[in-house]
Amino acid sequence: MSENLSYLSGRKGVDSNLFEKMVQAAEGNGTPEDTKLKKLAEEFLMGSSVTLGASSFYDFLNEENLGKKAYVCSGSVCMVAGTQDKVTSELKKCFSEEEIGKMCCLGRCHENAAFNVNGENFSGKAIDNLKEIVEKKNISGEDDYSVKTNMSEPILTAEPLSLDRVKKIIESVIAKTPDDFLNEIKASKLRGRGGAGFPMGFKLDSCKSSPSDQKYIVCNADEGDPGAYSDRYLLEKQPLLVLIGMVLSGYVVGADTGVLYIRAEYPESIDVIGKTIEDLEKAGLLGKSIL
Repeated sequence: MSENLSYLSGRKGVDSNLFEKMVQAAEGNGTPEDTKLKKLAEEFLMGSSVTLGASSFYDFLNEENLGKKAYVCSGSVCMVAGTQDKVTSELKKCFSEEEIGKMCCLGRCHENAAFNVNGENFSGKAIDNLKEIVEKKNISGEDDYSVKTNMSEPILTAEPLSLDRVKKIIESVIAKTPDDFLNEIKASKLRGRGGAGFPMGFKLDSCKSSPSDQKYIVCNADEGDPGAYSDRYLLEKQPLLVLIGMVLSGYVVGADTGVLYIRAEYPESIDVIGKTIEDLEKAGLLGKSIL
């Protein structure tokens, strides 16, 4: 059943998929109306229970958040820190109780007291400036967090790449065949950063060896584990590392399309990645026939 659903939802292509259409249907009032969900089910030849089940799972599509204007983080770290009762009481000074919803998690585990207003995340002492935030008086939600390493020559926490450096990396890779580059990745014993530590070479080789007219590189940047904001760090502070990793992976396996999923709870990450994609495209380092 799951394979059939995946096929049906993706058969219209990446630019017209079911999930994006559900997000579009939710714009304006915070949740897609039942009539729109039923129409999407008919359009994608699915049961209405499928579209309802999917929409009810996500914070920004959930029916409970209809008409909400502010959200309190209900992540376990914020809850354990005991900061959210104050956040809620302060929000009630500017919003009615019906306008306040909950979402999990905003990736602000390092300082707690996290909330979302005007489509932007805030945390720490920001709740003390709520009036200015609501009135959009140039109060930024950017927080000061650090990710450290015990490596003598750090990689993920090194100085961010420049576009010139990215160009040189791509040039050095495409000077080799995909097989030669894949063998280098295998020899490096590079592993994924998830809990399984999956060998990157094996994953790329499996995709490369699977016969298909269309292949994709999918980067799943969703995270909601207590105390985790490593994906957010990479997306916001090291966006070129993420995107160029997808480009080089595509070269290895023969994929011409990439899909980067970012959770809606990370609006800043979405903005940074969008800007970085534009920069890469303007530099001729992303798109058709790069370099």
